[in-house]
Amino acid sequence: MANRRISEFPAINGADIDEQDLMTLVHVFEVDPVLRNKKITFTQFRSYLDQYYATVTGDVFAGNVTITGNLTVNGTANLSAVVTTGPATFSGIVVQNNLEVTGTVSGTTVTGTSARFTNVTGVTATFTSQVSGATITGDTANFTSGTFQYLTAVNQTFSGSQTVSGDLTVTSGAFVSGSGLYVTNTITGATFTGISGTFTTQISGATITGNAIRATNITGVTIVGTTSVSGATVTGNSIQGVTVTGGTVVGTTSVSGASITGNSINATTVTGSTLVGTTSISGATITGDIGKFATITGMTLALTIPSGVIPAMVCSGVVAGGVSGFVIQGPLIILP
Repeated sequence: MANRRISEFPAINGADIDEQDLMTLVHVFEVDPVLRNKKITFTQFRSYLDQYYATVTGDVFAGNVTITGNLTVNGTANLSAVVTTGPATFSGIVVQNNLEVTGTVSGTTVTGTSARFTNVTGVTATFTSQVSGATITGDTANFTSGTFQYLTAVNQTFSGSQTVSGDLTVTSGAFVSGSGLYVTNTITGATFTGISGTFTTQISGATITGNAIRATNITGVTIVGTTSVSGATVTGNSIQGVTVTGGTVVGTTSVSGASITGNSINATTVTGSTLVGTTSISGATITGDIGKFATITGMTLALTIPSGVIPAMVCSGVVAGGVSGFVIQGPLIILP
């Protein structure tokens, strides 16, 4: 065997190599030329390779690792930090602590227990607990309950109970509140429609409609209450409701309803089946089936119910006319 070359030796499969098998090598830095030929076991050779290559499990990379191709992890990857210069695709991400995104978070469905963003924009956003931010916009927002400092909405419908601690601005569209919309400051917009709404400061808009509107002050071009309109002061160009009740009711154009009650009722036209003004009712035209007034002042008093069994007018005080006296045109019948 001594006179055979290494290339002439028989081959061995890698799977048949034992840890104790030997390899020959030449130690070039050996001073004694006779001792330059060395032997090494495969166990010792693997220890040498472990300094430069990763083993199956348990290896630690002390320096940087660059992968020019794809990295596939079938198990769990525990990373203290991840920095990507390009897009990263994950089938699922679980963040136990904080997730900080300096760019954009987008997806078909983004869910979480608590989300705080400076700006959230999406077609549909569903939050089971809380959403907060300086500006939150979207085509559809469904909240079971919510508290907003300022809320600006376009064509939105509220189906739950919402509280706006600041201003609610309705840029367009109709608002429907199932269990109640509570605004502590001001609500403004083109059209407001609500089943139930409570406004402690002000509600204003081109058109305000609802079954029941109760506010300290109501001011608008047109106020229509299908059931009632009430407040300490009710003011608008046209006020219409089945029942209009207020300490002061002022309609610059008209006030109409089946029952109109107020300390002071004032409009160009006041029309109602029952008019009750504890202090005064004034206007160019005042029409009603029954009117109870402490004082009546006007240019013309027309009594449509004929005299007879049913009195057309009952006066318990003094009836006074103008500077020319009390003038009656036509027959005057005085009953006992």
